[in-house]
Amino acid sequence: MTAPGAEMAAGFDFILLPRHGLRPLGFQGRLLARMEAAPPDLPVASCVTLHEAASGGFVCAIRHRLRDAAGAEERCYALAAGDAPTLLRFLHGHDPLRDLPPAALVPQAATSGPSRAALAEAATIAPRLRAVWRDLLAASFGPVSAPDDAENDPGRTASRHPAPGGESR
Repeated sequence: MTAPGAEMAAGFDFILLPRHGLRPLGFQGRLLARMEAAPPDLPVASCVTLHEAASGGFVCAIRHRLRDAAGAEERCYALAAGDAPTLLRFLHGHDPLRDLPPAALVPQAATSGPSRAALAEAATIAPRLRAVWRDLLAASFGPVSAPDDAENDPGRTASRHPAPGGESR
């Protein structure tokens, strides 16, 4: 005899996704897709994973790895939602520069202080990093279909935790 709910969880594993500044997001799920962008001329590599949750819905994770930081520092974000449009708003509304330390774009400026040259270099890198992010999303999920405004804030409509029974605190 199998435990109740064992059939539902067949093929699903426990997944724990780190989240920058928040507790990790734990759930029973399985990986559906993984997309990466790591241009060699940018100091940040980005990865998006899409998971199916055993309890229903989807979980999306975003990781930005700072290449030149000591220990390959990461910034991680994750969101659980019951529908794909909510996850798409989360992805398309995300700014890859949101929580990066100032020295992430120009690591040599961390030791010497922000010079005019370092600030000018950072000003050219930031738009390129955002463009790479938009290109990754467009190639993986299609172009943005809704305007980016406060009404489309995924935090207003989506749970940051999976459905009951799959959450880990």
